[in-house]
Amino acid sequence: MNICRNCGVELEETMTVCPLCRQATGNSEIASIPDTAGKEFIVYGKKMSPPEKKFTWEIISLILLSSIVAAIVIDCILNSNITWSEYPAAICLTVFSYISMFTFWQQRTTFQLAGGLTLSIILLFLFDLITDGINWSIKVGIPLIFAATFLAAILIKIIRHSKYKGINLIAYVFLGAAILCILIDGILYYYLRGIFHIDWSLLVAACTIPVVIVLFFVHFRMKKGRSLKKTFHI
Repeated sequence: MNICRNCGVELEETMTVCPLCRQATGNSEIASIPDTAGKEFIVYGKKMSPPEKKFTWEIISLILLSSIVAAIVIDCILNSNITWSEYPAAICLTVFSYISMFTFWQQRTTFQLAGGLTLSIILLFLFDLITDGINWSIKVGIPLIFAATFLAAILIKIIRHSKYKGINLIAYVFLGAAILCILIDGILYYYLRGIFHIDWSLLVAACTIPVVIVLFFVHFRMKKGRSLKKTFHI
């Protein structure tokens, strides 16, 4: 197979135009490329407009609100009180906090994450205060959210400063997920038994680390693995 000199995508012998970048391959006479082809690729990569963001936020918010109401109603029917429904409701409130910040607060990603963290802490604290009188929010909810946000900020910084954005990005995500599992395991164990201990997360990390090593090996071994667009032809 031939390789496009512009973007590195593998081409079949008969191709005269790269399907990704629309660059003539040079295998034969240069073919004319319609203007509409280039515009089609631009449309797929455009950012969402403010009205589109707001509409998406409204849809997600309605889904989250419906999930909270459904969980609480089912919990009250089965147990005559709010018990296990606190946790899915807390997750929904956390997701709502972050999507709200990323939708309406046009700032740097770091500030948006910090705003989402602050708003989610406030909502979880108030929700716990109303339902159970300050029980799990300070000991479990806030530490878990802080750990996840901190890891997300580190991952975003690493991804943005990576010289090559390829399979290595997937490896970073797997590594971050393994670390997050360890933190979740430790925080939950401390909440339940009063001591910091990790258990099941060690198995998760043991399964994840070999995958991370293989992904890094593929990234640095294969030239085309240094770009996700080239690797997956997107």
